[in-house]
Amino acid sequence: MRVRTSLILEETLLARIDEIAGEKQRRAATIETALREFIEREERKARSNPAVVPVTAKAKAIASAKH
Repeated sequence: MRVRTSLILEETLLARIDEIAGEKQRRAATIETALREFIEREERKARSNPAVVPVTAKAKAIASAKH
């Protein structure tokens, strides 16, 4: 499901996104692709270096419940 959102971006960044998107692809599709690739990279980094994974409040609660 897609959700409509609003972003505030620098004009130069938006211009570069438009250049990459060209006439055949929508701006939103280009941004979505870029974000998916970024998230995949970050997840790969987290899997390869689990010590860097941020500890969430939920993880802290689970850990303290085990003690």
